[in-house]
Amino acid sequence: MNHDHAIRPAIRPFTPDDLDALLPLVAALHTGDGDPFDPERTTAALRLLLERPDYGLVHVAAAGSVIAAYVVATLGLSVEAGGRFLLVDELYVTPAWRGHGLARDLLSSILPYARMHACRAVELEVGWENDRARAWYERLGFERHRRFFCSAPLELLSDRLAAWNRV
Repeated sequence: MNHDHAIRPAIRPFTPDDLDALLPLVAALHTGDGDPFDPERTTAALRLLLERPDYGLVHVAAAGSVIAAYVVATLGLSVEAGGRFLLVDELYVTPAWRGHGLARDLLSSILPYARMHACRAVELEVGWENDRARAWYERLGFERHRRFFCSAPLELLSDRLAAWNRV
């Protein structure tokens, strides 16, 4: 797709009207990271963020109905961090718009929300193989942690713990 870079996308909150334009970007991020993409699950999560702004926010960089980039950030709490934090759950810029400052602008756009919710830090995860993004985040002040981040579906974990307890 040919983009006219003279029309810089504006950063704004995600709206229900953006859903169809945003889903292909979410799919590109997930599949590019080697993760499965489930449009129904994604749609449900995005709608929940629209309905419950106390959970987090979604901002897009858009020129009209064309979305060039987006960020999803959610609130969390950590005893280790000493309170609330804002998790950058997803940040994606379409290839045609990389290097134009949209990721920087999107991250800047979520900071007032973090301050409003008394967050002490902003956290994110990035793939080990994504050297360019890791280097950029480190230049911004993000620090690597010696942690193994993992997750388990709630019902799978529940079933396995129950089975373990029967042994």
